[in-house]
Amino acid sequence: MISFISIQINSLESYEKLSDCMPESLIDKDTISVLKNNLATKCDEIRIEYPYYDTDYLSTFYIHYAQKLRNYDKKCCRLHILKNEEYYGYIVLRPTVVGTKFGRTLINPRILINEKAYITLYDFKAYIAGNTMSVSSFPWKSQETDISVCAHTATWTILRYYGNKFKNYVDTTIGEIVNVANNDWGRKTPSIGLNPIQVSDIFKKYGFSPLILQCEKELDDKFIEEVMAYIESGLPMVGFLYPIRHAVSIIGHGLMDKNILDDQILVKSIIDSEIDVVPHVKLVSDLYVMDDNLFPYKKMKLGWADSQGDMRYGAAELKYCVVPLYPRMQLVYNEVYARFKTWMKERAMDWETPCVSRIYITSANSLKSEALQTIGMNEQLVEVI
Repeated sequence: MISFISIQINSLESYEKLSDCMPESLIDKDTISVLKNNLATKCDEIRIEYPYYDTDYLSTFYIHYAQKLRNYDKKCCRLHILKNEEYYGYIVLRPTVVGTKFGRTLINPRILINEKAYITLYDFKAYIAGNTMSVSSFPWKSQETDISVCAHTATWTILRYYGNKFKNYVDTTIGEIVNVANNDWGRKTPSIGLNPIQVSDIFKKYGFSPLILQCEKELDDKFIEEVMAYIESGLPMVGFLYPIRHAVSIIGHGLMDKNILDDQILVKSIIDSEIDVVPHVKLVSDLYVMDDNLFPYKKMKLGWADSQGDMRYGAAELKYCVVPLYPRMQLVYNEVYARFKTWMKERAMDWETPCVSRIYITSANSLKSEALQTIGMNEQLVEVI
């Protein structure tokens, strides 16, 4: 029988009560510490659902944990997060080794982020004791070390997002991703990780036409501009960081600082002087990522890591990004920007200079709808669209 136990979160010490309400295999000091440091008193109630049979954990249980000498349980639990009786999502805890307890997690970023941010989200459904709850979130979980490491997990977060949001794509589990990954030189488990080509192959098998972006040099502005354009277009991607050899899913960005445009000296240093245009990315300082070693929705600096922050890397360490494009997308960012530069050089549009370019990759229908609804767009441009 499924039971629900409610714990009121009045202080950080309240989290210690979790260990009294579930088996030892599902909770440890590390797990409680992570919850204290990230959720803290941002929520006021946690409801524990036990047992819970998680499809993602079971997908790895049958191909990996069931073959271990140690006896792993099939039962997980779910922690339902509430504040003022409003539902903010859930966290699955699984009976794996220390440091890997966090399973599939769907949590609303509003309870974790205190500032405005632009993040790719979807209203996931959570079925709880016959009730259906909605969670605006992006999937996250911690890695399972020897069966699914960072690149598997980053790929899983994106496939889970697309598989739920769009009917063209199939929802999947981490176990299925491990099985479909190409690994010609060794076993699938224990895993030594995935490279950008392997991740691209996985996306192809799930119906995408992936694009691999490569950073050609240190602090490559064009590379970051391209990454930002796809993020702005609502296209999350897998980013590979070197030399730390880590992978994350990039899902959004922070605020745009328009005050920069008032500083003429600063504008001169960031403008594309050939066409008097400031790329939008120059006004943004952070990207948001899902990292399987950190709690959801962490900020990554566009340059090098901030020594004062909790991130050990910055976007300057991004070397490759794998973008899962829709197969019918013909134009990519570089082609769009090249055509935009041509229009600007020919003064085809009567725009003030300097202006800010913010390039999106989208469908024709979405573009037409936006043109019809946008107040103040040039009438000639609307007619062309």
